[in-house]
Amino acid sequence: MSLRRLLAMAVLLGLAACSSPPPPPQLAAPAPAPVLLDPDAACLQDLAALGVSFQPVQSFGDSDQGCGVGNAVKVSAAGVPWNRPGVLTCAMARTLARYQAEVVQPLAQQRFGQPVARIHHAGTYDCRVRRNNTTAAAAALGGSRGGRLSEHSKGQAIDLMAFELADGTMVSVKKDWRSGGAKAAFLKDLAKASCSSFNVVLTPNHDRFHQDHFHLDIGPHTLCGY
Repeated sequence: MSLRRLLAMAVLLGLAACSSPPPPPQLAAPAPAPVLLDPDAACLQDLAALGVSFQPVQSFGDSDQGCGVGNAVKVSAAGVPWNRPGVLTCAMARTLARYQAEVVQPLAQQRFGQPVARIHHAGTYDCRVRRNNTTAAAAALGGSRGGRLSEHSKGQAIDLMAFELADGTMVSVKKDWRSGGAKAAFLKDLAKASCSSFNVVLTPNHDRFHQDHFHLDIGPHTLCGY
């Protein structure tokens, strides 16, 4: 084959290579879809991680009175045992578990050198209006018992009466709030610190209806009445 023909073939091959389409671009792998976790399920997982002893309860409500609890749980211990189980929203149970671990126990160690071994409460869910001087006066006069529903009626509140230490010592809101000494100091410190965990904190300083307990709730209103 002549040199001229070889050169011509080389030119043709070069032109063919130049005219061939570029390779298709490499497509990036699609990003994985985000995992959407049911907030109710996430709360229950949080309770388990926090060491809460609980049983899920079917959500319930009273359409006539407006009471009811969504994502309800029956709690028997939130870090430490309770004197009796209580029904709450999962969110309230989670708040209580963190409160007991991050607030109650450090203060007990600070004041008494030992942990709280049992929480004594007076109640959680209760379908009723708030108890205060206004509703009591209306009831005494035979008037309406109406008023704003208590956060107890939504499973968003608890009434704490006493804290039992590891050695059996009882620190009672009713007996020790005004007694002076380490027990009173613990209760005062605890009441003040509770305002960082709950929206409403009511103590014996608030009114005659709270002489024997701390009312703690995560409702929409705010009042730190320690």
